Amino acid sequence: MASRFSWLSPRTVFAVSLLLPGLAHATNGYFLIGYGAKSRAMGGVGVAYAQDALAAAANPAGMADLKLQTMRIDMGGEFFYPPRSIAHDSALLPADIKSGSNTYLIPSMGGVYKFNRKMVIGMAAVGAGMGTRYDQSQAVCEDGDPATNGNKFFNFNCLAGPTAGVTLYQMQMLPSVAYKLSKNHYVGASLAIGIQMFRAYGLQAFDTLGFAATSGNLTNQGNDWAYGSGIRLGYLGNFFNRRLKFGLNYASRVYMTRFTKYKNLFAEQGSFDIPEHFAAGIAVQATRDLVIAADIQRIRFSSIRSVGNPGPNPADPNNFFPKGSDVLGTDNGLGFGWKDVTAYKVGVDYRVNSKWNVRAGYNYGKSPIRGDQVLFNMLAPATVEQHATLGISYRPSKSIEWSMNYMHAFKNTIKGPTAFGPTGAPVVGSNGAISMQIDSVGLSFAFLM
Repeated sequence: MASRFSWLSPRTVFAVSLLLPGLAHATNGYFLIGYGAKSRAMGGVGVAYAQDALAAAANPAGMADLKLQTMRIDMGGEFFYPPRSIAHDSALLPADIKSGSNTYLIPSMGGVYKFNRKMVIGMAAVGAGMGTRYDQSQAVCEDGDPATNGNKFFNFNCLAGPTAGVTLYQMQMLPSVAYKLSKNHYVGASLAIGIQMFRAYGLQAFDTLGFAATSGNLTNQGNDWAYGSGIRLGYLGNFFNRRLKFGLNYASRVYMTRFTKYKNLFAEQGSFDIPEHFAAGIAVQATRDLVIAADIQRIRFSSIRSVGNPGPNPADPNNFFPKGSDVLGTDNGLGFGWKDVTAYKVGVDYRVNSKWNVRAGYNYGKSPIRGDQVLFNMLAPATVEQHATLGISYRPSKSIEWSMNYMHAFKNTIKGPTAFGPTGAPVVGSNGAISMQIDSVGLSFAFLM
């Protein structure tokens, strides 16, 4: 059966992008580097340094450490520009085929309320993801002659539509509570309520060629929805007269219902859970006006079969399936071969005066895509690794605050073998390439009372 599909080229991607109050083209794998304008301005730190009503997204215990009279609400939006591109022909490298849909507006919202002297409650909404759309139209496919067949991207032998793409909207709503064990030690917990929407189109060739367990439920099924839940737990402690903060956060796997309309696309009959992740952070009050913070986060992408299962074997065109792998949709169905990601975040927050703060940060997380997994990741080019961030806050009064952030994720290209070029002929060496870079600007408004 392997040789039957040996001429195939890049394939579907899981996707994930933008959520609804936390929508985004994520960058540590398909997770955002941080949540809220202040965190994102500092490289995504937040486990030990809570600054706004989205604090629970990094550590629910942090809500108890906010400077809060009674209540705080944060609302904002971010413009993302994440151009993605691929190259699939060794003769054309480094020429690129660029993805459409490159501008996104991402709203965000969170709220916290001081219930009593010991307890703070709140809600944050966060998300992650990516999406792509490629033109795969071919004039040769429109001539009406069944003897002339072309190949472009996913449109093999004119079996697919003129456009290929995938989109996954992923959101987690986090009703949370934080409790003060003592003056300087807090714990917190969140219920993670997950909602996902996925769609894929232009991948008909995989279905027509019998690349899935059964026919149908692989592409062009419209929007499909999945729901699920998990938990998050956190701790935050203050030490040395509150000059040092230390935080821990654990987020369980969010178990989602299956995408039944796409049960022959993702492994485990359409399963796409949100992976477990955990983090630790510190924040140091270096001077009266300067805070330096750092986080380290581990995201277990490989534990999700639809993402972590290996993709096609690029070393042997006659054996498309790696050892132990099976057709799409099965428990051991081909995936994207993603490895786990460790993200390192560092940021500084400087208080200029009672009205202004300035921030800067850096975030690094190695791409989860290995060089031998380029083929299936052409629709999911989550390649960026280094991020530089800046931001400011302005407080015209005690009850109002404006914050702005900017992030640049530097372009990164991953090259590797795909076994076959766009014409279906076998090729040797790193004939494929995927790349992405990101610029984003965010603005948020906070109301305190």
